[in-house]
Amino acid sequence: MDMKAKKREKPKIKYIEDASFQEVERETEWYQKSFSNQSYCGSNYVTEWNECQFKNIMFENANLQGIHIMDTIFEQCDFSNIDFGDRSFHRVEFYHCKFVGTEFIKAHFYDCLFEDCNFCYSNFVDSKMKSVEFVNGNFQEARFHSLSFLGTEFHSCNFLNAEFLETSMKEINVSTCNLEGIRVDANNLQGMIISREQAMDLIHLFGLVIDR
Repeated sequence: MDMKAKKREKPKIKYIEDASFQEVERETEWYQKSFSNQSYCGSNYVTEWNECQFKNIMFENANLQGIHIMDTIFEQCDFSNIDFGDRSFHRVEFYHCKFVGTEFIKAHFYDCLFEDCNFCYSNFVDSKMKSVEFVNGNFQEARFHSLSFLGTEFHSCNFLNAEFLETSMKEINVSTCNLEGIRVDANNLQGMIISREQAMDLIHLFGLVIDR
């Protein structure tokens, strides 16, 4: 763990009440609301989700443009093919969520947790992550381009055939992750923390051949 990184802050949720999307569809801020077992298609009014909880929600292909999210928890939600471009996440936790084909372009993450989430074929571009933790994440065929990591942790994640371009991996510990087939700019590997076994998966990036 990077000793320079501050401890991740957890969501600050004081109170929540059950609600339906129909009840709040014209509100600009959703505050202290709990939603479960519903489908969400988008709203032309809401700009902020604050101290909310979402469980088993289908967001797939929904319009989430312009929504900033803070102190919120998502469980078993589907965000597949969503565009999360140009928005921020503060003290947000995701558990068992699906982000297949999701776009994160110019997205900012602060004090966030992603646990047991599926990011296959997702796309992270020009985004920032500060005090973010990924646990058991599946990033197969995901793409990371021009990302900034500060105090970001990856635990037991799958990066099979993932691509990292113009993204410094300095002080990022991926020693418990699967790096098979990973594509990374060799000059951005400096300072990345790996295991002895993983060195064999990365040696091809330097054009080296092992004499067997």
